[in-house]
Amino acid sequence: MLVPEAKTAAKSAYPVIYRNLMTVGLLGTIYRVGDDAQTIHSTVEMTLEDSHSYSLYRTVALAMAGQVGDAREALASRIEEDPQNGENKVAMAIAMLFGGDRGWRYWIDNVLATHADQEVREAAFGVLKYVGQQSRRVSLH
Repeated sequence: MLVPEAKTAAKSAYPVIYRNLMTVGLLGTIYRVGDDAQTIHSTVEMTLEDSHSYSLYRTVALAMAGQVGDAREALASRIEEDPQNGENKVAMAIAMLFGGDRGWRYWIDNVLATHADQEVREAAFGVLKYVGQQSRRVSLH
């Protein structure tokens, strides 16, 4: 099994086999097995009641795979469709970070200045914390 079920953890809304399929699709994107990953993504997204979160994971996986342009294009479209969605903006910042684009900070600042959703704000602060930790590691060496 790819995703073992923890006996004490809360049960997911999805069966283990379904979560494994999602995981394989995302890993397929990262390891650039494009056609197979696309087949899995299409299947998974068609069956989800709300595919927003999974689609965000997919765009971050694209950026991790070095396909930053594709990730940014997908996220820009999502931001244009729903400019109030902070999750899309945090994902855009992450994609830009993977691409080495210093413009990532704009999206984090935008979220922190304009969004009240605590989870989105925590995600934005998490990005800042990660970047701060990486900066300290670089300066120590």
